[in-house]
Amino acid sequence: MEDLKSKIEKLASFLKVDKQNRRLLIDLVETCLRAGELEKAEYYLEQGLSHWAEDPSLLFQRGMLCLYKGEYSAAVDEFSSQIGTEAPQDVVIYNIAWAQLALQQPQNALNTLEGLETLSPRSALLKARGLHYLGRMQEAEELLSVAVASEETALEAESVLALVALDQEDSEVARVKAEAILAKAPRNVEANVIIGTLNLGEGNLQSAENHFEVALAEKPSSGRGWLGEGLLELLRGEFSHAISSLQKAVENMPTHLGSYNALAWAYICNGDLPGAEKIALQAKELEPRFSETLGTLAIIYLLKGKKSNAAVQAKMANRLSANSFAGRFALALLESDSGKQENAERMMTQILNSEINKHGELLVNSLSRYQNLTELKKED
Repeated sequence: MEDLKSKIEKLASFLKVDKQNRRLLIDLVETCLRAGELEKAEYYLEQGLSHWAEDPSLLFQRGMLCLYKGEYSAAVDEFSSQIGTEAPQDVVIYNIAWAQLALQQPQNALNTLEGLETLSPRSALLKARGLHYLGRMQEAEELLSVAVASEETALEAESVLALVALDQEDSEVARVKAEAILAKAPRNVEANVIIGTLNLGEGNLQSAENHFEVALAEKPSSGRGWLGEGLLELLRGEFSHAISSLQKAVENMPTHLGSYNALAWAYICNGDLPGAEKIALQAKELEPRFSETLGTLAIIYLLKGKKSNAAVQAKMANRLSANSFAGRFALALLESDSGKQENAERMMTQILNSEINKHGELLVNSLSRYQNLTELKKED
């Protein structure tokens, strides 16, 4: 079978001879997209649209180009304009939902998927991802059983099932599932993130690093991968590197409060209290009632010498949750009249490696889990 590059060259040479061959041009655009030759795809697409501006297939490829370029809002607009046209409607609806999920709009994605006439395994998988994002784990698992049964989607569905187990704090099941995936696909992103996260929580830092490196090499936009890498660097005392990694985690998971709190701690340990306060306030703006954020703010204020502000935040944190580790830690520092900035590194190590509940879970594990705004609001 000829490779994509050779096919592009062959189709382009044919098009030079037969410039009005619309089907040939569409095939060329599709092949360029599959090969990742986005500039060439855009060039030939514009060429085609200049001749056939209303052609449904070309308009569909314009939406696909937006997806490939990561322009997800534009993709939603492009595919939404194709509802009710000759374009394959189930595919159009799926692509809209896919882009919405990429924009971290899971409820919009689920609403869009309701428009499907039939739920294919791939659509079931996408819907399960949206439900998982919203913390609706049981519903996600039910749909994943459909996706697992299809050869096309089985491996990806198994990966999401492993993530669901991790996010439900079932570490043993998550590890078994992830290791089974890695036996078949050693560079699977989600399985490597899961094993890395579990090893990080167990203190196996080198093994965790190896898995995070694989995940990020395969998917540089993996928010979980960057979070794991950042927590690893925090534990190693590599604070400037941790800031860089955790900033990428926040960029790729902008509603994940654990990433904001970890980033705030990285700034604290790096001696940048204004930077820490800025990040913690951003997290508070996202969810004003998340106790760990308020506890982190309390410690920042204490380190800045603002004891009254620290006391207010610590009190609120502990009122919201008796299990707020940062809140309890802040109160302990207040009661001991501690909190000097030079103790930040010692505090960070103690916090990340301390048990935060009766199950012996460490804060580093808690910060690694996927927690989003909907889950928090559901609990309030």
